[in-house]
Amino acid sequence: MKSIRLSLILLLISTVFIQFGCSTAEETNDSEKQINLQPYSGNPYYWQMKGEPILLIGASDYHNIFQRPDLVRHLLLLRSVGGNYVRNTMASREILPDHRDLWPYEVDWDASTLPHQTRDPLNVVYDLSRWNESYWERFERMLQTTADLSMVVEIEIWERHDKYRTRDQAGWERHPYNPDNNINYSAQESGLPTGEWTQDPGHPFFATVPALGNNELVLGYQRAFVDKILSHTFEYSHVLYNMNNETKESNEWGEYWAEYILRRAEEEGIEIYITDMQDAHDITDDSVIRMAESDIYTFVDISQNNFQSGDTHWERIQFIRDLLKDNPKPITSVKIYGADGAPAPVDFWGTTQDAKERFWRNIIGGVSAVRFHRPRWGIGLNEDAQAHVKSAAMFANRMDIFNAEPRLDLLENREPGSAWLLANPGVQYGVYFPAGGSANLVVGENFEGVVEWLDIGNSLWQPGETEYTTNRLRLQAPGSGHWIAVISWK
Repeated sequence: MKSIRLSLILLLISTVFIQFGCSTAEETNDSEKQINLQPYSGNPYYWQMKGEPILLIGASDYHNIFQRPDLVRHLLLLRSVGGNYVRNTMASREILPDHRDLWPYEVDWDASTLPHQTRDPLNVVYDLSRWNESYWERFERMLQTTADLSMVVEIEIWERHDKYRTRDQAGWERHPYNPDNNINYSAQESGLPTGEWTQDPGHPFFATVPALGNNELVLGYQRAFVDKILSHTFEYSHVLYNMNNETKESNEWGEYWAEYILRRAEEEGIEIYITDMQDAHDITDDSVIRMAESDIYTFVDISQNNFQSGDTHWERIQFIRDLLKDNPKPITSVKIYGADGAPAPVDFWGTTQDAKERFWRNIIGGVSAVRFHRPRWGIGLNEDAQAHVKSAAMFANRMDIFNAEPRLDLLENREPGSAWLLANPGVQYGVYFPAGGSANLVVGENFEGVVEWLDIGNSLWQPGETEYTTNRLRLQAPGSGHWIAVISWK
């Protein structure tokens, strides 16, 4: 059985290499350096890879994908439908029937027999000065595989949810940095609490940097952890760096680590790209504006905008684009929420329809990278997501999005929330309809062109008829559901 599975994996890998021109393992040392991800020189709101502009499109069922035994299968599935973008937190909190996450540190088994540990068998004692090589082998495997497949991976350095809410092996009571759980310092020496911690924000773990608590003892171990991450990622050029997963902490926390990592990159003579993820569902919040406008950060994550819907969702994307107009940076959306059956309340996370609309509003709104969030809070890489990822890749291949911009002002007779437009006026237009419907597109005088419709749910193109009068093109979606019209001047 194992040999059959291995043969199947090798066959799938070979197929992907042929289809997408990915390198073989022997070629990786050279090819991974050639990926050369960076902001697109022709339009810095987007990325380029291997010298060509690229829309980053993703979906996955996991947040810490490097920990997963089915990593290769999952990445191959995403790649097979045109995906090229994954998220990876450095988290260690989950225990599943067939899998358990690893922590980055070695267990000190002698110390693990201390009496206070007997209350919870998950609370073993760690040595923060010794690495768990199995954890880092998993991480390296993920980096190598994504490089082989020419996929971009966004690393989230600090995982807030490993420090709160005890479940599986998460929660401060079970965390290696808890003084009860390591041999390296006491509560008195470190200033860190023992037991459980539920106050969020305000965890002392996130106040160690000089601008906050200046806890040099704990900060030394945190720096060592970050250095270990960088010792792996600096060997690759397909990695983006996100300081936090939806942090509620002070901006100074993320800024310290962004500057630290940038200094380390400068010392190594490499260029990297960094953002932070603020947990502000209203991205006009001061914490997001400070991050977006900062010279420290080289791209802007707006994932938490995906708690919004309809025109509000669109308007706040445009708010950030306008904020960056004098110094454009790529805008990313690595977590797109919404799924039927998401934890209550449903109107908090949104439905599957909300997720699909958010995905496309981000693309049409000028966002450089999109990814469906994991179940239960998103649709992950289910069949619906696969169809939308595939259609997004088809759309990006048909329309030159890198020379277009959001232009809702060119749509007339549009009901609120019913259509959105990305346009290069006089050249090409892309109009997204989330539920069928119609609108008038202002195209100017003497229009001669072609209208094509992409049936997003089925990933199929079909020709469209044009009704042109008085500088306007009447667009009527061929059916209900999700459609994109691509209008190209001849």
